[in-house]
Amino acid sequence: MAISVRDIQEKEFGTQATGGYNIEQVDDFLDEISEQMAALVRENLELNRQIKTLEAEVQAARVATEAAEAKTPDYNEKSYFQNLQNAMRESLIGAQRIADETLEDANRKAQKTVGDAQAQADQITLSAREKADALLGKAQKDADELTADAKSRVETLEARYEALKASAAAYKAEFSRVLDQQATALRESNGLF
Repeated sequence: MAISVRDIQEKEFGTQATGGYNIEQVDDFLDEISEQMAALVRENLELNRQIKTLEAEVQAARVATEAAEAKTPDYNEKSYFQNLQNAMRESLIGAQRIADETLEDANRKAQKTVGDAQAQADQITLSAREKADALLGKAQKDADELTADAKSRVETLEARYEALKASAAAYKAEFSRVLDQQATALRESNGLF
């Protein structure tokens, strides 16, 4: 069962007539756990907000890519392919920047969480140590999932960019070949008249 901040704040320990816990130390420890758990909850909310922002940006990039793929291009325009390449490059750079920032932030927060949990683990009982390790494991798993998701999104965008670039190059080569054939046919037909 997950422990909430409120559970930690309201937890009471029984004492024994001899050799029991120091109530003041237990209360101080619970206050520290409560503060750090609240910080983890805030961090988790911020990471979720960043995920939603990334998802919205990736969706916008997908929509823009689909719109670019669906548009019938004017191949007489000299800068069409250059504009397409620049737009894709800017999308990839933006996605990479966001992924890098998210990765750095997640790693920084994960490292801070690890350090805080380790410092507390030296001062608490075996039961408290197990609970802290569980919280630390979840935070690391979340950071790893965010990192893997961001990398996957960047790789997907890069693959789509390369596919569009290859398609544009193939179309351009085919179009040039057709023009060359037509020019040859016109030159040969001039000899007929």
